[in-house]
Parts: sequence; C-alpha cells; structure tokens
Amino acid sequence: MLERLLPTGWPAVVVDLSPTQLAEAPHPKVRADARQLPLPDQSVAAVTMLWMLYHLDDPVAAIAEADRVLGPGGLFVASTSSRRNDPELTDAYDATPFDAEEAADIVATVFAHVTVERWDAPMTLLPDRESVVRYCRSHLLAPEAADRVSPPVWLTKRGCLVYGLR
Repeated sequence: MLERLLPTGWPAVVVDLSPTQLAEAPHPKVRADARQLPLPDQSVAAVTMLWMLYHLDDPVAAIAEADRVLGPGGLFVASTSSRRNDPELTDAYDATPFDAEEAADIVATVFAHVTVERWDAPMTLLPDRESVVRYCRSHLLAPEAADRVSPPVWLTKRGCLVYGLR
C-alpha cells in the first residue's frame, strides 16, 4: 500500500530486524537494525518507521539514523498509537517510548520541520466474540477486556503519523 504513495520509479527496500516480518515483505529486503541502517549517508529520499518505534528503548537513535541516510529535502514518516487507543476495550494502554501523545516532540528532537496527522475514529470492525478475544490477546489486554463489548463492535483507533522534513 505504501508503495502506491511513492512517485513512479522510486525503489523501495524493506528493512527489519525480524525474520518473521521480512518473510512476508514483497520488496527487496534487508535484515538490519533501525539504529544502524545499512545505507550510505544522504542516500535515500524517504524513510518510514511505521508501528515500530515504540519497541525501542531509545526511539531517537533510530530517528537520528533515518536523518543520517536522508538526502536534502528527504521525508521521514513514523506512525504510532495513542495510549487512549481502543477505548471500547481498555481505559488506557501502558506508556511506551513512542506514543502518539509525545511522538511529534520526539521527532522534533531530530527534525526541525515536523507535522502531525492524527486520527480518532471507529476504524476496526471485530465481527464476533472470537475476533474480539484474538484482538485482546494480540494487544496484550486482559482476557476480561473482551467482556466489555458485544460484537459486532467498531474499535476507535487513536494515533498519529508524524512527518519530519530534512
């Protein structure tokens, strides 16, 4: 899907540390750490770090690495959820190193030009109880969280995309 947003002819390379994530990657792919990208300085036009910075103890290190490989005018994009995501199932998620509440400020420690696109809308339909239970399990919610809703249920997704321009 992201590839459709790129200008025609832009090559895309998937970089991930996880062999499991890379197994399904449709593009050329490289197993590497986001904090040590195997790319020369100022060699790419865009870097996306989607749904991953909250896994790092120090997301700024990965954001700075993205800045290193971006050429002049390069675009950085990161996505993350809010701690107030899925209010139908939980009152709040535990804080992570890169939540929507602080994401823009964190990216701004590296990039001078930062913009944010936020979302807060019903976006995920869970059609039946089994879907709700699977969702709770995959999001590390207590099993009783599934009892808060009666399927079918639309979950409210809250989060943001943060753009940094070099």
